[in-house]
Amino acid sequence: MNDGTGRINHGTLTTMRKHLIDTFALMVITGLTSIFFWKFFFPVPQLLVTPDFGRSDAWHFSFPTKYFLSQTLKQNTLPLWSGKLGGGFPLFAEGQTGTFFLPNLVLYKFLDPVMAYNLTLLLVPITIGWGMYVWLRLLNLSPLASLFGGVTMAFSGPVITQLPHITLLQGFSLLPWVMSATHMLAHKKSWCWIILLAVVISQQLFAGFPQASVITILFATGYFFWLTRKTIFSDCIRFGIVLLLALGLSAVQLLPSLEFLENSTARGGFSPQDAAYFSYPLKHAVTFINPFQLGNPKLGTYPSFSAFDGSIFWENTGFIGIIPLIFLVAFLFHKKKHPLWTFSLSALIVSFFLMLGSRSPLYIIYSFWPFNLFRVPSRFLWIFVISLISLSTIGLQLLISLARRDFARCLSILIIGFHVIFLMKTWEGYHAIQPAKNWLTAPPIIKFLTPTQNVYTIGSETAHNQSFLTRGWQDMRPYYVLRNALAPDANLLWNIASSQVYAGRFLRRQALVDTLLNQLIPVENNQATVSAQAKKFLDMFSVQQIVSTVPLTQEGLTTSGSITDGGITIQVYKNEQSLPRVYLARDTVVAQTWQEAIRKLQDETFHPGKSILVEKLMTLGSQGEGTVAIVSESDTNITVAVTKNPSRALLVLADTFYPGWKATIDEKSTEILPVNIRHRGVIVDPGNHTIIFQYTPQSLTVGARTSAATLLFIGAGFLLSFGVFRIRQKGFGRV
Repeated sequence: MNDGTGRINHGTLTTMRKHLIDTFALMVITGLTSIFFWKFFFPVPQLLVTPDFGRSDAWHFSFPTKYFLSQTLKQNTLPLWSGKLGGGFPLFAEGQTGTFFLPNLVLYKFLDPVMAYNLTLLLVPITIGWGMYVWLRLLNLSPLASLFGGVTMAFSGPVITQLPHITLLQGFSLLPWVMSATHMLAHKKSWCWIILLAVVISQQLFAGFPQASVITILFATGYFFWLTRKTIFSDCIRFGIVLLLALGLSAVQLLPSLEFLENSTARGGFSPQDAAYFSYPLKHAVTFINPFQLGNPKLGTYPSFSAFDGSIFWENTGFIGIIPLIFLVAFLFHKKKHPLWTFSLSALIVSFFLMLGSRSPLYIIYSFWPFNLFRVPSRFLWIFVISLISLSTIGLQLLISLARRDFARCLSILIIGFHVIFLMKTWEGYHAIQPAKNWLTAPPIIKFLTPTQNVYTIGSETAHNQSFLTRGWQDMRPYYVLRNALAPDANLLWNIASSQVYAGRFLRRQALVDTLLNQLIPVENNQATVSAQAKKFLDMFSVQQIVSTVPLTQEGLTTSGSITDGGITIQVYKNEQSLPRVYLARDTVVAQTWQEAIRKLQDETFHPGKSILVEKLMTLGSQGEGTVAIVSESDTNITVAVTKNPSRALLVLADTFYPGWKATIDEKSTEILPVNIRHRGVIVDPGNHTIIFQYTPQSLTVGARTSAATLLFIGAGFLLSFGVFRIRQKGFGRV
């Protein structure tokens, strides 16, 4: 590069060379992960359907919710509410659709769901591998050492074993990027780095897995204060501004999610016992040497978590290969330490005690906010693994520095190549992937079902575990057949309504009813019984169809069809006496506590349809009859027509009661009341009326305005700082 004097600017050439080397390293990470995921795309699109205990989180949650996201984005709407899950469920507020996470927003909008889903899986190891490389480079580690750290993270146990949990992975994939931006913020005073870090944290919040964000922010906070320990008081303000901006940017998601939390079973946080559930067992440390030392869930040799101290393979496997552990030993015994070693070693120790959960001397911490908001302390394993990789990469760097330059470079390339092959071979064939076309073909059981009537699934978890706990997923035929059980949320794929829902967190009202029905219809000795009491509740909660994978002793049900495949028989039962989705009632029964509600529901004088459980006293008419029908509906808008209503009555809509739903009667606002524990009700006067239920959550409106205002503030601040920079550059204002 000529500087105008005929001389070569060697500094510019050196910088360009560094950028080319870094770009090449990032392309290597991309190429390696693309090779590993090639089979997801060619020769035909495949779908990840790896089973978990009791169900497949990939098949019953991750893909269906992303499929729903894709369907709504293509209609230029948001996935606010699904009427097909649990009588209605606020999917957006629950958060794990990851609606505003940029890769989701783009891919699910413009591509078909399978291609978009597979690309999001591919992007996770690329994102976290790139982030790890960038962070290590910022720590002045060599490109080869940083590449080693990047590929190790991309193919580590926490990443590969957690592929069925795409929301969790998308959240944690931004962890090293947060660390990189935090590093720059600590060394640069520019407004740009405040903005960048706030944007990255907000994207992590948008990914929809808040525990990943909490763990990351705790880690990043410790790192920032370690870097700025000499100027900690002045720098606290900058980091505080970052967090406020991140919260403001993500308010459009956070406020609905906080509303959901307030109405969930986790309101106020978990007890210390529940918050520490699924703690890391010390016996699992041997899996750092061999990930399958305690068993392989694919082969059915890994014990059930209920018989193994709550241990879950994919939550506890931090395997990163043998070579990084060798480099770690070299680092520990070498006298010359990298400047970062004290922080990484401290993070390693602290994260170890945190992931031990109930087995840790820090157990008391799970009594306090924000630790009591989540379960699975084992997820601090992510910090432990990143710290472990950082230390082992520093060890590699120290070994390289002892050898001659050319020899060290060649040796490092050979080591990285061998290491990557070893990791890819370790995980090759671990996950269950199946042709997407086959799994997305409507299951035969659907021909016996009415799509608009609620389905209640019995026994699918029992049938699932009979294969999962003995044979793993070596044979996928049983799981393919169990698609016919329509266990939630897979029912979304075929637009079938389910009275159940599967989610990361559950609404209190729904959970109470589900618990009640599970107790009344237990699956024991591979069979179930629907008693008169159970039938009464099925009627009241508008369960019109039952799909059962176990023999069902029935009372008041009729068999409408069955299929038998692979030794599994699945039957469909019709509940002809079930209450319709919408009806009029006048006999109210007041219950102000859950216990009182259950007691009165079980009373022989309570007759579903005639008797209605309410939470406050109300006056209704005595004359009956009148007709009511749903005229039109979408997920967020339902129109009901009432005709010839003879007296004041309570209109019951057997959909989930939840904040954000508003109702009008003849275009005049009216209050929605909780009835029958989980349903909605409005009082209607005599005559003909049109009632419109519409889901327009105030939390979303306020959140959107807050996010927009924060975005404008950031834009104004950026323009102002850019203007000041230009003024200084031109020398204006100088004397």
